[in-house]
Amino acid sequence: MISTHAAPVTRRVIQLGSYWPYQLTVLADRISRHTAAIVKRHGQLNLSQWRVMAAIAEQPGRTAAEVVTVTPMDKGIVSRATKALLTAGLVRREASQGDGRVSHLFLTAQGEALYQALMPRVEAVSREIHAALSDDEQRRFGALLGRLVATMSEPSGL
Repeated sequence: MISTHAAPVTRRVIQLGSYWPYQLTVLADRISRHTAAIVKRHGQLNLSQWRVMAAIAEQPGRTAAEVVTVTPMDKGIVSRATKALLTAGLVRREASQGDGRVSHLFLTAQGEALYQALMPRVEAVSREIHAALSDDEQRRFGALLGRLVATMSEPSGL
């Protein structure tokens, strides 16, 4: 006969409300949702397309591989977003002088105009969040976040 009265096992759980990695994920998701709504409503872009444009605007001439590294998005997503931006005339591609297999991405005049129109709206999301913090807290939060990002390596073979 099998006993159904096993000794109680101490069950540990993560308390999501106080687990800062979870809270950071929630905040990042909310920022992404707000940003996605803005770029969809005012630019007819999806979030991936906006991220590709932002990466190219930050450093014109980036390659798709560099966009993958800085965004960070999957290379397939970057490829699809880049193709859509090329088709829409918002991005242009130039073959590398040194390596014909590599191309560099640039915003077109139309892409730059759209980026400049969307940027203040997207920055407003950040300003809304920063309004909850003092100037010193904003500075410290930025420094701490940068340090945490630099500390956390990409997962490998998990």
